[in-house]
Amino acid sequence: MGLLVKFIALDSEEEITDQAGYIQKIFQKIHANGLIKRLMVSFDELQYMSNPVKGVDEEGNIYVIEFNSMENGQSDNWVIVFRYGTYDALKQLEVEIYSDTYVADKDNNYLEILKLTVKKAIAKDWKTIIWLIDRDSECLSVELYPRVYKIENLMRELINEVMAKQYGTSWWDSFVPSNIREKHVKRFKEYKSKAPAFNNVDERLMSIDIDDLVELITLKRYKWVPAYDEKINLLLNGVRGYDDNKIRELLIKQRVVDIDLWQDQFSRYLPADFKERFLMYARDRNHIMHNKLIDRTVYRQIKESGEKIEEDLIQAIDKLSKTILSNEEMEEVEKQKQIELAMQAVWEHESKERDAHVSIRSDDEIRELFGDSISEMLNTLREAFHFRKDIEIDGMHQVDWGESGELASIRSKVDDTYLPLTYSMSINSQEGADSTLSIYGGTDKRRHITDITYKNASVEFDADSGLYMPIIQDQLSSVEAAADDVTEFICDEITDYQEYTEPEDTAECVCCSECGEEAICINEDILPVGTCMNCGYVNEVHVCEGCGTWFNHEQDGMYSDGVAICQNCLDRLRAE
Repeated sequence: MGLLVKFIALDSEEEITDQAGYIQKIFQKIHANGLIKRLMVSFDELQYMSNPVKGVDEEGNIYVIEFNSMENGQSDNWVIVFRYGTYDALKQLEVEIYSDTYVADKDNNYLEILKLTVKKAIAKDWKTIIWLIDRDSECLSVELYPRVYKIENLMRELINEVMAKQYGTSWWDSFVPSNIREKHVKRFKEYKSKAPAFNNVDERLMSIDIDDLVELITLKRYKWVPAYDEKINLLLNGVRGYDDNKIRELLIKQRVVDIDLWQDQFSRYLPADFKERFLMYARDRNHIMHNKLIDRTVYRQIKESGEKIEEDLIQAIDKLSKTILSNEEMEEVEKQKQIELAMQAVWEHESKERDAHVSIRSDDEIRELFGDSISEMLNTLREAFHFRKDIEIDGMHQVDWGESGELASIRSKVDDTYLPLTYSMSINSQEGADSTLSIYGGTDKRRHITDITYKNASVEFDADSGLYMPIIQDQLSSVEAAADDVTEFICDEITDYQEYTEPEDTAECVCCSECGEEAICINEDILPVGTCMNCGYVNEVHVCEGCGTWFNHEQDGMYSDGVAICQNCLDRLRAE
């Protein structure tokens, strides 16, 4: 049997006293989803079995379910092994899914449904579930990788051709920011040693990251246009204390855009929305390159966006091959070769960071760091509420985060509870200073939920070594901890009715017409009768006049002039 999926559930929420019975409930979920064609047991085993879950060790810690599936005419054999264990007195459950016939394929989603059915069956009972092996997700990534490789090379080809044609062979030294150049230098020796045949090839674009490629095509180069400023005059005359960051801020205010690579060059060959789509594709690409789990919905999204980006790049390269530089452009190329690369203040800042191995971030860089933290936190929230179908989350796709605004709007689809999340940034880019990103929740009674803090680095010049030495290291507080605080706030404010209602409050064996779950409320003191506690849809349910059971009139049965009869009673009456 080949191992296809393996994951482990850690730290059970409640003590599991009947281990065999717990596995039996998981089996019932699998069976209810129509995933089992027949059990793989002998006639004698079937005759004496009390349930289809087999214990295979004397301690009662290992259980096995063996069955056969039939999907699209394909018959496969399956074995699911459940192993209970403990670590530091905490209960664990290891799940392994095997098959000797099933072949993971992008067009066959049976294993995806099976593994998620098992995970969903146990998700509420354990604090953490860790995915270890998944050949199903792996086959999707393997299918996507060739296009990822091709798109990156096409992007590098386009940048090289545009820049060489427009700005000559020295464009790298004239345009590329220091952080990208330093990344190339660090990787240069390793790259050359592993590929000696390319010693005479310009490999600079090959040794930087895909995100850097987007930064290159959107790069803006500035020039200093001096203008009288009373603050600078006060600094020069010693009336105010000298401050490197303040000088830099004043100089930045006096800069103007000299060259906008996107506006001046790349927009001539690429669609207007290419930058945003390529950034999204770069994030998706990282899922593939770093072996993160994906499902078929994500696979289709990455595949479709990749096909469009590849088409855009091929057309851009073809259009560029037909471009001839004008005399004016040739003059501009020559002019750009004479432009100085950067201001002295920028060089000094780079020296501090390089010597002391720290980051001394500006206002914009701290804002960007907080923006990345927000994006990371929102991704964590998406995962945390992936299976809460009763919650609707909007507005989590913003790329450029300002100093304040709305993070997301959260609404309960069951009772329309509205819960906006907002944020504000307090930024101080002075060396050694603290900056704070505060998260709030609610409308009328806006409540502070949590903070993410960043401490900027601080350095001093060491005359003996001639280098800058660190005094304070830059540090960002835990984004994961902040995400946990926000998750807890949402769970406190938006009721999970399925968790807090009693069985008698739910119509037994009656499925929602919208989501198919057995979660229809019949207690009007909790929710309007017929409301699905899983998705919020209001079903038309009635109590049968004949047998007294609830039924969903949208699916079967009869309701007319106040008389309600379920399908079973209706069939019996018609038979009589």
